[in-house]
Amino acid sequence: MICRFPPEALPGEPSSMDVPRPVALNHIHLTAEDPEAEVAFLCDVLGFKRDPSLPGFVWLGSMQLAVAKGEPVRNARFHFGFRMDSQQQVDALRADLLARGFEVSEPFGTGSSYSCSFRDPAGYLIEVYSDAGIPALGSLSE
Repeated sequence: MICRFPPEALPGEPSSMDVPRPVALNHIHLTAEDPEAEVAFLCDVLGFKRDPSLPGFVWLGSMQLAVAKGEPVRNARFHFGFRMDSQQQVDALRADLLARGFEVSEPFGTGSSYSCSFRDPAGYLIEVYSDAGIPALGSLSE
């Protein structure tokens, strides 16, 4: 399938306006050599909540992560970005991570964005950031 921008239907094809589209990202499925350590980290450090009906599933707001046993994704550019509401919150979480013995990057800012990054127990790179220009629960309008 070829993705065209702007999406234009070829003669005889349905218009992209006729095809249903997803409304939100619901979950991401992670693999970890020690899923329980990964779930514990997500809950204890990042504030996820366990789903009592589904072992290995955790929630943060309306986003769900599923964690299963397996080889983690190994790619230097692959990472998760979690938005925080202020630079002070980024700094506070960074201090907590350092106190827990995690290696955390020095904070850096670019324009209105301020962030730092670290690796979780499975080795995934996680960025926490604040961005004064984007509301925490905002969306882009069409």
